[in-house]
Amino acid sequence: MNRYTAHLLLVDQDSKRLSELISQLDANQYEVQVATDPQMLLAVRDTAVLDLVLIHISLASDNNFQLLRQAESHAVLQHIPIIIYGLKDDLVDIDHAMALGATDYLTLPTTPSLLRTRIRSSLEKRLFREQAAWYLREFNEMEKLADDLRLKILPLGIALSAEKDFNHLLEQIVIEAMEICVADSATLYLRTEDDQLRYVIDRTNSLGIFYGGSAQTAVPFPPIPLYLADKTPNKANIAAYAAMTKESVNIADIYQVTGFDISNLRSFDKQHHYRTISCLTVPLLNNEAIGVLQLLNARDEEGKIVSFQPYHQLVAESLASQATVVLQNHILVKRHEELLGYQRELEIARNLQAGFLPKSLPQVAGWELAARLRPARLVSGDFYDIFTLPDGRLAFMIADVCDKGVVAALFMALMRSLLRAFMQQAFVLQEQLMAVAVRPSADIPLMLNNAITLTNSYIIQQHAHSNMFATLFFGVLDPHSGLLYYVNAGHNAPLIISADGEFIPLEPTAPAVGLHTTARFRVDKILIAVGETLFAYTDGITDARNPQQQFFSQVRLTQLLAQPTASVHELLDQVEKAVHEHVNGLGQFDDITLLALRRCAPDRPDGLA
Repeated sequence: MNRYTAHLLLVDQDSKRLSELISQLDANQYEVQVATDPQMLLAVRDTAVLDLVLIHISLASDNNFQLLRQAESHAVLQHIPIIIYGLKDDLVDIDHAMALGATDYLTLPTTPSLLRTRIRSSLEKRLFREQAAWYLREFNEMEKLADDLRLKILPLGIALSAEKDFNHLLEQIVIEAMEICVADSATLYLRTEDDQLRYVIDRTNSLGIFYGGSAQTAVPFPPIPLYLADKTPNKANIAAYAAMTKESVNIADIYQVTGFDISNLRSFDKQHHYRTISCLTVPLLNNEAIGVLQLLNARDEEGKIVSFQPYHQLVAESLASQATVVLQNHILVKRHEELLGYQRELEIARNLQAGFLPKSLPQVAGWELAARLRPARLVSGDFYDIFTLPDGRLAFMIADVCDKGVVAALFMALMRSLLRAFMQQAFVLQEQLMAVAVRPSADIPLMLNNAITLTNSYIIQQHAHSNMFATLFFGVLDPHSGLLYYVNAGHNAPLIISADGEFIPLEPTAPAVGLHTTARFRVDKILIAVGETLFAYTDGITDARNPQQQFFSQVRLTQLLAQPTASVHELLDQVEKAVHEHVNGLGQFDDITLLALRRCAPDRPDGLA
């Protein structure tokens, strides 16, 4: 608290006591005000002008401690420390004052050192309470986001995918966004082939305005060009700016912003006797913006217009991501049916699915990483993922969804998103708890177990009728120590391969994901030494058949892996080549996914896939 001047208020009617106390305070640390009437405290309206109150027991105890009783429910005073002071003969009253909410007490006479210590202690306690309250709010907000993701946004994505009526689909996206973000007005734009944003839905609840959607009412506003006449991006319009920059725009008061042309909004407000204030504009992104969702005038519980909070932006962006996939699918279905038919649609779906895979593998000092995915059809039910956690640990997974084709691919996308979201959410929440010393360190086994358990519960609760499940190997690696925590949920046992060609299989520790509600996902651990390689794969390798219907087999795979290789890339090349030669032109029967991590020797350059 020494980095700024604390504002103190001394409440006493004895000028001699006041002078003695003030003389003992450091003028560089404290700015002191004096009051003789304790009722002046109740007029305080801002915590920024007052940090702490010192009040004599004679005034605090007046009228049966009425002042302290009022302070407990006062909007500002309940957050400000109050120190009671008096003589030793006043200890009974002081004790009563402490029971009624006083923060601390002093007995007179006191010393400058003790006085400053008591003040500093009370100020620090106040700071700690404020920090704890902030972390609690952040935790609750993150928890609410996780609940909305699990209970609203992800199920909404599934529900929207099943919607066949395109206009109704657009309407549902807008309605859900308005409900979750408590917005009074919303507009959904779709990008046209000639690079304009076309109004497709426009709603303002308080005015009873509903254009587009299932109402089939034309939106009476012209499209917004993304490029001006001179071919430069149209960044004056907020929606066009969000589409061109691929960034969300969150404005507290649209009339106070500079750099944007809001003449259309002003005209609308004037025509309808409306007042647009808060504005949140979110692009719907594939490789480029395919549309824009704009929400206006967030409302609090009392109906007052407020700013869109960061939470609202996160939720809107998550919903926009779900809507983008669904809208893109609808647009692709229509376009490809007209041009090339269903086969071409699947080819595009394969490209979309490839977007779920890491565009590049993380660079991890002292490790080589490589991964491959070869679908048997245009889309795959296999998947892998590798990503770095905030503390530098490496999370990776490889999985094999039952069945093949589009259904397996959709299930893969859902499962991969859930696993990554729950793991990262758990890590963020744990980091926040660690910041206030609730936990001494990150509990990786607990976080890993929770991510898989929550995914398993969601799949069974929401999609049990689909009879879909997946085998999964999910590991979290400390690259510095080589310690690996993992869950093998019914997957082919990955192999730890020593430099001498010896194997340690990482056998299953749990059943497949999506089979049992009460499944327990035990976390095991193993240390990967320098020179050792972790090799994980799906059964498309061992089940590959030649023209004589002979399997490639586990035995042949281990014999192949025992041969030394210069890098993990060479290792995967060697496996793929052997499988290709084995099938001898028969074709790939099942999806093939390979993943390898090797801990390099200290004097060897680190590898990168």
